[in-house]
Amino acid sequence: MIKYRVGITGASGILGKKVCDYFVNKGADVSVLTRDSKKINDHKLVKIFEVDLQAPDITKIKNFVKGLDLLFHLACELKDESKMITTNYEGTKILADQLLGKKTLFIYTSSIGVFDYSKSKIIKENGTKKQINLYEKTKFLSEEYLFKLKNENKLNFVILRPSIILDFEMKSKIINTFIHLNNLKIGLKIPKSVVLNFILSKDVVDALLKLSRQKKAIGKAFNLSSNISLNSFTSEIEKLICKKIYYRIPFKLLLILIKLKYFFAVRKKDDSLKVFFSNVSIVSSEKIQNSINIKIDENYFEFLKLYIEQKK
Repeated sequence: MIKYRVGITGASGILGKKVCDYFVNKGADVSVLTRDSKKINDHKLVKIFEVDLQAPDITKIKNFVKGLDLLFHLACELKDESKMITTNYEGTKILADQLLGKKTLFIYTSSIGVFDYSKSKIIKENGTKKQINLYEKTKFLSEEYLFKLKNENKLNFVILRPSIILDFEMKSKIINTFIHLNNLKIGLKIPKSVVLNFILSKDVVDALLKLSRQKKAIGKAFNLSSNISLNSFTSEIEKLICKKIYYRIPFKLLLILIKLKYFFAVRKKDDSLKVFFSNVSIVSSEKIQNSINIKIDENYFEFLKLYIEQKK
């Protein structure tokens, strides 16, 4: 039996922990690159390389990637804009550069936010690209760099572009805000045309693992998302939180409040929340479903039920 050598960045995150556990349980030789070793699950079989991509130690990174069969690059900076270019873009370049001409498969998690949602009602892999914030821009730049290396026949890689990832440890506070409003007996009037693009974390992990085993996926990018009415999503939260809503915020007023940064904490120049509440585009996962035969779990109600119970 072949013992895979697997590297993981972001192993303390919602995806990284699951990928790490999977390979440890399979008996693989697992190494992780992290800026804080205290956050890594206590696996005796995991080799830890403590490196901050803000000030990368190239020698440690070279030792980390040495002899790897698979490298899952899941680490990213989500909050601090001053660190995004260095961590998300420059960090990706550094890791990719260490793999040039090697057999290692580089599995990179990008974002569905690299696309221009204003150009199409259906977002496919060949869609127009345009980013609404710096985080998405760093993902786009990283993708461009990987494809450049592909054209030079220097790197084996696969790119996965998940939409909003739903997980019990998710960093986004949007569901918490819905819960808070419902606890106050306040609801939202959201048009049924507004679409929520989301994916459960277990499906993202499943896709990452399956892509890592598919040779025909090498050098390609894949979108991954479910699509439902945002109105239906918030209605399910209401059913779980309260029996009666006393006031519903009109949609136009909601957009004004978002613009004023009233209910939701967002960066000053970040229009992502405005886009979230006005999105009418669906994300097509046809390519990845046809390529690796993945089944996307759209039973978000069970997730919401458990998530809300956890928050009580």
